[in-house]
Amino acid sequence: MDSRAAPGGIGRRTFIAASLSGFATLALASCTWPEPSPSPLPSTAVPTTAPPTPTNGVPLPTAMRRSRWGAEPFSRGAFSFDSVGSTPQLRRALSEPVEERLVIAGEATDPDRPGTLEAARASGIRAAADIARLGTAGERVAVIGAGLAGLTAARELVDAGFEVVVLEARDRLGGRIHSTDASGFDTPVELGGVFTGDDEAVIDALHEASVDTVPFTAAVSATTAAGLGVPIPTTGPDAIAIAQEWAATQPHDVSLAAALTGSGATPLSAVPDAAGVSQADWLAHTINSGVAPSTGAITSAVSASQYDANRVDRLGDLVTGRLSDFVDALAEPLEIAVSSVVTSIAYTDRRVSLRLDSGESLTADRAVVTIPLGVLKTDTVRFSPALPLMHQRAISLLGMGVVDTVWLRFDEAFWRTDDAVAADLPDGELDGDPDSPGLVTPNVLTVVGELSPVATWIDVGLATGEPILMGLIAAAQATRLEALDDPSFQAEVLEALAPFATGPD
Repeated sequence: MDSRAAPGGIGRRTFIAASLSGFATLALASCTWPEPSPSPLPSTAVPTTAPPTPTNGVPLPTAMRRSRWGAEPFSRGAFSFDSVGSTPQLRRALSEPVEERLVIAGEATDPDRPGTLEAARASGIRAAADIARLGTAGERVAVIGAGLAGLTAARELVDAGFEVVVLEARDRLGGRIHSTDASGFDTPVELGGVFTGDDEAVIDALHEASVDTVPFTAAVSATTAAGLGVPIPTTGPDAIAIAQEWAATQPHDVSLAAALTGSGATPLSAVPDAAGVSQADWLAHTINSGVAPSTGAITSAVSASQYDANRVDRLGDLVTGRLSDFVDALAEPLEIAVSSVVTSIAYTDRRVSLRLDSGESLTADRAVVTIPLGVLKTDTVRFSPALPLMHQRAISLLGMGVVDTVWLRFDEAFWRTDDAVAADLPDGELDGDPDSPGLVTPNVLTVVGELSPVATWIDVGLATGEPILMGLIAAAQATRLEALDDPSFQAEVLEALAPFATGPD
């Protein structure tokens, strides 16, 4: 029987989402949150009350779409990060079965690549294997959350002969994977990420679902506030490397900010060079365009010992199709109840009982819980009895970062220039020399010398020639901008594009 659940209800149906997708290689698991009001929708198109035409040379966009992952009640953040005191062991502990009845899954439980499609998918496979080991075919399993982790676990369990019901708080599938056909855009807009990561199993699965991708090699440019393009030195990465080496010798974990100071890596010179950029500016550039978007957090919250400086080098391919097609393929044979908000999870050594915000309840033999870390950190989903202390410790110490995307479409790509930057291209595709870098048009745009509210601009339309930019807004800036209405938000992000609209005097 194929019937839609009423809001908050447990009516079961095979739900195939029409619009979803993923988050930068940061694309993730699932969701649940006991809040009867609908979750806030991402803003779309150009605000009805548009701000006045900018005087900084930046034209008004023809379309805009933005995310608000930090404020979204079923996520409370974009992905997990390693905060001070966290360890890979804590992530493993979070994934340990509870009383042989509950298994927690999601990107936050993966010790190797947290915050990625790979991590979410792998956690779903692992959770299903744990349930299959603990139970027997024919048992009823409730999967809480219809994101990548939850749907992957559900498919694995169905294939293993279990009776599976998936409960999803939202009225759509995908969790933090969310692609949409936004007004004014000719291509799908991914409100999560647009990169696959470098895991071959994930890439193969995407291609099997007919999700189109193209190779992507980051060619990063840096531009001053005055519009002058400048080469990027190793000043910032070198300072972070010194800080991490020092942190490794300390008796306890420290923040990246504390390590930069304690190691002597900072302060750096604030004296500007001929281009108007100082060494301190370059460190700030590395933090704003590298650390912030890869963690969603400020340096005083990020673990110096656990921070992975190479994470941004594992973007993988650029998704040009719809990540939602991958989600749809996973969901097709499953029984899924949408708009079903779980408010409590009670478990004994015999069964699991779930209560919904509608007052309805569901009993299962076991459950896979893919509630995002940001939601687990609140008290809005009650566990009875409370989760074991090690699970609670992991939830407390692991961080939840905030990274948002903004998509802008213009009449023309004013930011593209004839200037080229060096990039390590595979197989020396420009000059025939496999060991030599080539010069390419920048596809990752950054600003140095001033704090931009947008950490990084990605020219997602470059491959096709379309005038489309996607901006990543991270950490404190993301939280601040989420609170703005569309006209105010648009004014800020357009101001952030000013360096690319005007050349140097």
